[in-house]
Amino acid sequence: MIYLQLVLTTVFWAAVFHLGKYSINFMSPLSVAAWRFLIATLLLLPVVWRTRPNLSTLRGNKWPLLAMGIVGVFGFNTSLFYGLQQTSSVNASLIMATNPSITALLAAWISREKISARQWLGFFVSLAGVTVIVTQGSWQHLMTLTFSTGDLFVFIGSLCWAIYAVIPKRFITELQPMLITLSTIAIGAVALALAAQLGPGDLFVVSNWKLVMAIVVMALFGSVLAYLWWNQGIARLGASRVSIFLNLVPMFVVLMAMAMGQLPTAPQIVGALLVITGVMVSVYSRNTNQGKPSTESSESSRKAV
Repeated sequence: MIYLQLVLTTVFWAAVFHLGKYSINFMSPLSVAAWRFLIATLLLLPVVWRTRPNLSTLRGNKWPLLAMGIVGVFGFNTSLFYGLQQTSSVNASLIMATNPSITALLAAWISREKISARQWLGFFVSLAGVTVIVTQGSWQHLMTLTFSTGDLFVFIGSLCWAIYAVIPKRFITELQPMLITLSTIAIGAVALALAAQLGPGDLFVVSNWKLVMAIVVMALFGSVLAYLWWNQGIARLGASRVSIFLNLVPMFVVLMAMAMGQLPTAPQIVGALLVITGVMVSVYSRNTNQGKPSTESSESSRKAV
């Protein structure tokens, strides 16, 4: 049962890319992201409250939590959804698949964790895959640096999420993981809502019921349920084994795109193979050299969509 839940979790995260792509046709990316996380916050509140969290620990961690909410939730989702306006769901999911490797590099720099030669290799293989994707396999695009703006936005989003992931181990103390998640989601949701209302001004402009359903599905399945199931998997199987399931997300995104009549291009296929290979090399290195991925890498895998 736990394996089925983990597979379904990756299906939910894959669906977020397509649902997000659909939603931003009717509402600004800021408003779509704001509603997704406002709803997720309301749904998570009773779940976290049942764990009887120690709220007194929030005060001492307010600045790291604020940074995580602004960079990891606001920054990540703004970059991702604006990126989806100008690139495909398949490209976005493949670029986001580099996140574990980027997180490992940032952890080595910020938390002074050792990084092996295999991890460096995995990072550069993944980066080569992203380069193939964003240049559409064109050497001329690479030489003239004519990348897709949408692809670059998504890559910035991946960097934002990596920063979010490495903050807890270095700067947060004595705070339950579920309380960290709820706090940062709530901070990010408020920031997104304020930016949406002060900017595009369409936070309360809902054009059709399909848009509402898409946002609710992203909040319920892609945020709340996926998070809970992912946590259960880590508790039962360990973070090392569970993190491998993240590699299924790009595959499901491609399968969903094919079901909708969007066949992957040759550069996307080649890039996907390179990205997934690089991630597998990095994950294998962490598993064998350190026993299990770091806390921040697990947190990143849990919510990197």
